[in-house]
Amino acid sequence: MEEQWQAIIDLLQRGRTHAARAKLDGLRGQVPPEEEWRLHELYGAVFHDLADAEGVAAAYSNAAQCDRFLRSQRQHYSNYLFALHYLPGLHGADLWEQHKFYQQLYRDEEMLPPRRIAPHSRLRIGFMANDFCDSAAARFYEALVTGLDVRYADTYLYALEDEEDSFTHRLQGGGLVYRCLAGKNLREMAEAVRWDEIDILVDLSGHTAGGLTLMVLAQKPAPVQITAIGYFDTTGLEAVDGLLTDAILDPSENDQSFFSEGLLYLPQAFCFTPSPAMVRVKRRPRLKRPLTLGAFQNGMKLNNEALALWREIMEICSDARLICQDTTRLPERRLALERRLEKAGLPMERVEVRSGTDNYLADYQEIDIMLDTFPYNGGGMTATSLYMGVPVVTLRGDHHSARFGASLLTAAGYGEWIADTLGDYVKIALQLAADQAFLTATQKNLRWEVEHSPLCDSRRYGAEFWRVCIDLWGRKGDFAL
Repeated sequence: MEEQWQAIIDLLQRGRTHAARAKLDGLRGQVPPEEEWRLHELYGAVFHDLADAEGVAAAYSNAAQCDRFLRSQRQHYSNYLFALHYLPGLHGADLWEQHKFYQQLYRDEEMLPPRRIAPHSRLRIGFMANDFCDSAAARFYEALVTGLDVRYADTYLYALEDEEDSFTHRLQGGGLVYRCLAGKNLREMAEAVRWDEIDILVDLSGHTAGGLTLMVLAQKPAPVQITAIGYFDTTGLEAVDGLLTDAILDPSENDQSFFSEGLLYLPQAFCFTPSPAMVRVKRRPRLKRPLTLGAFQNGMKLNNEALALWREIMEICSDARLICQDTTRLPERRLALERRLEKAGLPMERVEVRSGTDNYLADYQEIDIMLDTFPYNGGGMTATSLYMGVPVVTLRGDHHSARFGASLLTAAGYGEWIADTLGDYVKIALQLAADQAFLTATQKNLRWEVEHSPLCDSRRYGAEFWRVCIDLWGRKGDFAL
């Protein structure tokens, strides 16, 4: 079977998704039971490359149920949990039911023994991620990992993989301790954190990329552990003590029934640090041309509910164009997205579907209004759009992971672009489109206003995060009563 699996992987790596699927279809009923998980795992990769969110969720759920190996079973289940957020119609209670099962995959986990009290002159804060390369998540966690006052805290970074780039090198030269744990097993990774006597360990990845960081946190290498930034829901893991949030994501401090962690409130959950490349690209004056709407998102986020609203907006704005730009460069995926938009009734003569590109920052110049997806909102896309001078219309959902757009727009000072109903979403987009002079002025001034908003106030954000750390350490640290 190994040759057949490798042949399918080779097809996927070459972008031949339909050919890979055909080979998988031909193997159904012929795979030994002990390898059936691999069939489902590869179906998950195929459905991902075709932007089929329901297929991805089902495939990884099946893989987790079939897998005999605990580590990869956990990875499949993390991928399943991640994929659930693309699906419309799921509420907070539904997501919680699936996340809380994750703890069952650790029911026999052997934690590290409780550490001896380790007093330090400065609190030791560790941050753990798959890697510390530049990414959408890095634009939000940079303020966390660089914002602690060196007089009171020592900062450690733990990368579980050995990928590096210029952003990694900039962090490494910033006076913090950088550890690459690649090549170690999970136990050795946890022991490396314990050896450094980390007081508070911050997970920056959650269930992304198979949830590897959570497998380390499950062993409780630090006495206090929290999750932030890289994932958009509870981890479901009892070893994680807290989750960073704000009053927009979770309006009631008393309603923690959908979280295994305690909720740790900041004035705003996110602080955006633009990359040097973003800073260099200045917004050009708006040209006199038909209105151009944009959706620069992972194509997995495009669902029929969002597409129906976009169709309604385009029917009213009869000369408006729509540019949908995916995050991948897969030709077959782009064609699949084109068919999805056409099936949803969008006027394809005014719609352009693009593959991902390294030149995506320049492409923001073409967009007048960005249309956010739901229930899985844009995170990096929303903040980048605002910084690049493009207004964003978002829909506030009914649970934590469906309110990221609302949290970001509130922090940026543009709560008027947050819709609470489907009708409001259309209305806000049409109001922005109707007043061309106002839209032009907004685009011109947006970057300056965002730069001077709480969304980009890294000093304030770092101070508030430190307040949360001190409070949590007092309640759960070495000297807590």
